Amino acid sequence: MKGRATAGRMPDLVSPMLAAPGELPAGPGWVVEFAWDGLRCIAYARPGRVRLLTVNERSVTSTFPELAVLGDKSPPRGMVLDGTVVALDDAGTPDRRLLVRRTATPRPSPALVAQVPVGFFVSDLLWLDGVSVLEAPYRRRRELIDALGLAEDPIVLSPSWPAREAEHVMQTAARYRLDGLYAKRLDALYQPGRRSPHWLRVPLRRTRQVVVGGWTPADPRRPHSVAALLLGVPGPDGLRYVGRVGLGSGPHRQTITDLVPDLLADSSPFAGRLPPAVEHDAVWALPRLVGRVEFREWTADGRLRLPAWRGLVAPEEVDDGLWDDAGTQDGPAEAGGMAEAVPAGDPAEAAPGPTAPGPTAPGPTTPGPTTAGLASVGPAAPGRAPRGASVAVPDTTRADSAAVDSAAVDSAAVDSAVADRTPADSAASDRDSTGLAVSGPAAPVTSPATDDVDTPPVPDGRSHAAEQAPPSWP
Repeated sequence: MKGRATAGRMPDLVSPMLAAPGELPAGPGWVVEFAWDGLRCIAYARPGRVRLLTVNERSVTSTFPELAVLGDKSPPRGMVLDGTVVALDDAGTPDRRLLVRRTATPRPSPALVAQVPVGFFVSDLLWLDGVSVLEAPYRRRRELIDALGLAEDPIVLSPSWPAREAEHVMQTAARYRLDGLYAKRLDALYQPGRRSPHWLRVPLRRTRQVVVGGWTPADPRRPHSVAALLLGVPGPDGLRYVGRVGLGSGPHRQTITDLVPDLLADSSPFAGRLPPAVEHDAVWALPRLVGRVEFREWTADGRLRLPAWRGLVAPEEVDDGLWDDAGTQDGPAEAGGMAEAVPAGDPAEAAPGPTAPGPTAPGPTTPGPTTAGLASVGPAAPGRAPRGASVAVPDTTRADSAAVDSAAVDSAAVDSAVADRTPADSAASDRDSTGLAVSGPAAPVTSPATDDVDTPPVPDGRSHAAEQAPPSWP
C-alpha cells in the first residue's frame, strides 16, 4: 500500500488486489460473484469529498460526478472502496460502448450524465473510519459494507452466492452477457497489488457450430497451406460470414490441411462481401465442413469475439436445430451456442466485482428507481434468492481496460472536492441493503453466504442475519 496510512489517517493510494486465472472451486468457504464489464476503480471518500482512481492510478473523479454521493455516505474519518463503474443499456446489460462515451469526456455535461448514467458496484472495503480492514477476512469486510448503508442509486453492492450455486449464477451471467464470475474465499485477506489464489477469475465462454467457407493461407504462394479458417452461419440469405479463427500449429491444423484439396471452390460461398483485407487473400471452400468454436461474445456487427477453434463436428453430430441465425445477435440467447466456464487468460485488468444491474435468474426483472437502463438480480436458482445484493443500476463492462481508460483524461492532480455536502448517516438502513429491485417477496442480504452455514429464512422472507444489529468493525 503506497502512502501507507498512519493511525486514523486515510491512505493516499492503495494498489488493487488482482485475481488469478482459475476454475470454479468446489467445497465450502468460497463465494461467487459476477465479473462486471466496466471500469475498475478505488474510491477514496470523506465527508464532502471523493477521489476516484483507476487501477492505473488515473483520476476519473470529474468524469463521474454522480459518484460524489459517496461523500455523503462516508463516516467521519473516511472510507476506501474497491468497485467497478458500469454503464447499462436499456435491457440492463453492461455496455462498454456507453461507458466509453463517458470516459471520453473528463467533465461531462449534465445532458450526457443523464443520457448515459453509470453505477458504482462496490465489491470490497479497504479502509473504514480511521482503521485499515485489509487484514480482516473477506466475510467480515462484506459485513462492514452492508452496515454502511451505501446501496442507493447510483451505488450498488455486488451480489454474492455460495460456490455450490455457481452453475446457476454462471447461466445468469451468460444470459446477461457478463464477462464471467469471480470466486473468492471468505477467509481471504485483501493483498494490495498482489495476485492471489484466494481470488479467482473464471471468464464466460460460449461455443457453437459453424460452417467452414474458406481459409487464408499461411503462404499466398501455397493455397493449400491454412493459417485461419473463414467461418459462417447459415441464414435466410445464405451463409453469413461471422469471422475467422487461427489454427495454430497443432493437430487441428494438420487435420484441416489434409482435407483442403477436396474442398477448393471457384467462388465465395458467403452471402455478401467479406472485409477487403480478408477477401483479398481468401481461398474459397465448398461449405461441407462443420466445426465448433469457443468465443467470448458476439460483436455489434454479428462477428465472433475472440474465437478459438475446438475441432470438426462429425456429420452425424451436426444439429440442424442449432443454425438459428438470430442467435448470432443475441449472445447467450443464441440457439446455436451454450455458455460454459473456462480458465481465464490474464485477468490483470478485469473488473473485480459485478455491477449491479442485469442478471435476473429465474424470476421477473424489475427496473430500479430513477436510474435509466436498469434491471434486477433475482434468485440464482428457482425458488431461492441469492444471498447477495439484488441490483438495479447502470450497465457494466471490463476492468480498467486500456480501451476505456485511455479515453479518460489524466487528471491525477485533481482531487475534486464535492461542494458543501452534508454526510449522510452511515448506519445501516432498514431498507434492502442493495437499494435495487429484486425478484421475490423480499430483498436478500448482501453479505456473502457461507457454503457451509445455511441460514434458514424467517417468516417475513428475510434471513436471520438481516435481523441482527449491524456488525461493529474491528
